[in-house]
This record gives sequence, C-alpha cells and structure tokens, in this order.
Amino acid sequence: MRFFSCTILILLLNTACTGKEKSVEINREDIRGKVSNHVEAAVFDGTDLKTISVSGNRSSVPHGITLNYSGVLYCTRQGYYPQTIIFKAMEESFMMDSVSLKPLINSEVGVLTGVVYKPVTGGKLEGHRGIARLFGNEKVSIVNDDTAREVITDDYGVFMIGLLPGKYDIVFNNKKVSMVLIEKSRTTIRNIQKGVMLID
Repeated sequence: MRFFSCTILILLLNTACTGKEKSVEINREDIRGKVSNHVEAAVFDGTDLKTISVSGNRSSVPHGITLNYSGVLYCTRQGYYPQTIIFKAMEESFMMDSVSLKPLINSEVGVLTGVVYKPVTGGKLEGHRGIARLFGNEKVSIVNDDTAREVITDDYGVFMIGLLPGKYDIVFNNKKVSMVLIEKSRTTIRNIQKGVMLID
C-alpha cells in the first residue's frame, strides 16, 4: 500500500511475468494511462468503486474527488496480490517509481481487500466527494459458517487477507456489513464505511 498527496501521479506497474511497464496518470479530474497485460484497475471515491475501462491499452475515467480529499486506486491481476494506492487530490504534481504486482504464494486462494473509511458528503457543499478519513488499527472479521478470521487495517486504513474460495460474511463493529464470494486466484474489493463527515 502506498500513499501520495498529489494531483498528478504517474504509476508504473511492472508485472513479474512480462517485465513490461504500465503507466497511470492521476490528475485533478480523472485517471488515464496505459493498463495492459491483464492488469485491472478501479478507483474508489468514497461513494462508488469505478472500473477503469481499457480500450487499445488506453484507459480513462473521471475520479470526481474534490480537492484536498482522498481516493483509493486498486490495481489487480488474476494470480497476483493487489496493490492499493491512497492518493489525495491536491494542486502539486508528483512522479513515482514502479510498483510491482507480486504473484500469489498459494494460487488456490483468493484475496479480499478494501479500506475502512469516512466519506465526505452533505451540508452546504453538496457537490463534494471523496474520503475524509481512513482508519488504521480497525478489526475486520471474516466469517464462513462457524469459522471466523480477523484482519487489522494498516496505518492507512487498508486491509488484505487471503481466503479459500467460498462465501463469507464481513463483520465490522459486531455488525454484518457485507457478503462476498471469494474466487480462486482473484481479488475481491469491499470497502467498509465508518461514519459520515458533514460539511456545513
């Protein structure tokens, strides 16, 4: 997981099996760039998880995040661990080095990942969108039949856990918040909301 405070972010994804570079540019209004060789990308703006469509190895999607608030970029590929990038919409630009997607140690499992977050919404500035806060050190329980596993979010609010294929309930603060179907060698994304920030 990586965090950047930036308007423009150049992300080079080096996949282990091809060695070819992938580039993604995040600016104040949208995400665009090259995403190829089976790498999939999606952006979470605090409300919606948007798939970044690819046409001719080129991609573009408006992220819709208000200046000074955060978003999450997920990069996934079948058979690989996902990479989660937290970014903040700001005026300054930033360029980073490559990010590698690492192959799964056990190809029989799938991966569940997401963030625990507080969105910004409402009040006098209804057009605002984004993540106001991400919560570290939060416990997320994953329940299958009578078996429960726990994962703790990192300092940036991100959690990730490998699971055998099947249906699972996600429990947060003693409440079931979602049900997920984990597939072999694939990544499933589920973000967990904790509170709402109202702008007056």
